Amino acid sequence: MRKIFAALLSMFGAGHAAAQTAPSSPESMAGDLRSMVLNLPPGEIGITRENFPHEAWGVVMETGMDAGFYTLVVLADGTTSLYFSNGGGIIGAGEKPDVREASRQFIGWGNRLVGSAEPARSTQVPAKGSTKFFFLTFDGIRSYTAPEVELGEERDALAPLFHAGHAVIAAVHRAQP
Repeated sequence: MRKIFAALLSMFGAGHAAAQTAPSSPESMAGDLRSMVLNLPPGEIGITRENFPHEAWGVVMETGMDAGFYTLVVLADGTTSLYFSNGGGIIGAGEKPDVREASRQFIGWGNRLVGSAEPARSTQVPAKGSTKFFFLTFDGIRSYTAPEVELGEERDALAPLFHAGHAVIAAVHRAQP
């Protein structure tokens, strides 16, 4: 979690390295964050099959909106972050007990439903009105896309994961000062 946190801080403009480079656009930062998470080897943050004996060690939920998309990242090491393609985000939220519990439940639902996903052929962001789940597994990324309304109104098999993700988002917002 510390490595991800340090990378996020450097991208958001904190630290010595950021002072030496031009600031990134919000779209570029969101893309960099997505790429970092979607290409992260689990062992790099201490997650192994031995200490996390489940298929999915992380779940990313993204929803396309009029002005871009938002991304929720939850990893088995407790990392929980929420960021937006138009700039801004919340990192390190998994340190809060309520967020950690909601995140644990989200990962749990992810592991119950990962079998519904297919191996990811692309990591494109979702279109407006769609929600895409990326299941980060020890054997690669799996993905599942559905219309947000179908998930929200519980007409899709992954509706429990969608609602668990929104419970994480609500906990993250409640934890903010």
